[in-house]
Amino acid sequence: MKYIKITGIVVVILAVIAIGFGVKYKMDQQKLQDEMVKVVKANQDLVKADLKQDDKYDKIKSISIDYDSITKSPMGGLLFQGFVNDEPTLTFNAGLQEYQEKIETSNVSPKEKLDEFLQKGE
Repeated sequence: MKYIKITGIVVVILAVIAIGFGVKYKMDQQKLQDEMVKVVKANQDLVKADLKQDDKYDKIKSISIDYDSITKSPMGGLLFQGFVNDEPTLTFNAGLQEYQEKIETSNVSPKEKLDEFLQKGE
């Protein structure tokens, strides 16, 4: 009987510890996500400027970032998606990376519909 009580107590203690680690992990992940969102928000003008290099007809008026799409790149930096002119079908992929203590864009590329939109001279 004593053995069952001790085993039960040990199981409860281990469960509480596991839950505690799970909560801490989730909080750390949320903190990391919040930091990544902050970096992207602070540098979204760099992304817009990079996209405007392909905008011969000055069609890009604004960009919106899908903050839920922000992930840490396996090669370093951040990767995310967004769209232009409040039109969710005109999407792009982009990245930010720190290079010599300066944030720079990387892999900024319009997806097919945005590319077509930018190429038309209408």
